[in-house]
Amino acid sequence: MDKIYLITEERLKGIMMEAIDEYRKCTAESGSTARVEEYLDTKQVCTVLGISTRTFQRWRDENRIPFIQRGRKIYVKRSDLDAFQDANLIDARQ
Repeated sequence: MDKIYLITEERLKGIMMEAIDEYRKCTAESGSTARVEEYLDTKQVCTVLGISTRTFQRWRDENRIPFIQRGRKIYVKRSDLDAFQDANLIDARQ
């Protein structure tokens, strides 16, 4: 048989704050930033880079840009796309 417990709102808030503090402590110790990675599909990548889907396909074939394939869909991590852009940055002030 299930038991039913009655607690005050103050006690519930205390329990929630303890759980949040414990979570923060654990993530700080592990060095985790608890950041959720964003994934972009082919259309989004082409829009960000200003390229055609064919160019994006060629770059994938040449292993110039990392990607993930799920079935027939292609995704690129936002952090990988940012790194790709940084690595191919041309300073126009020269």
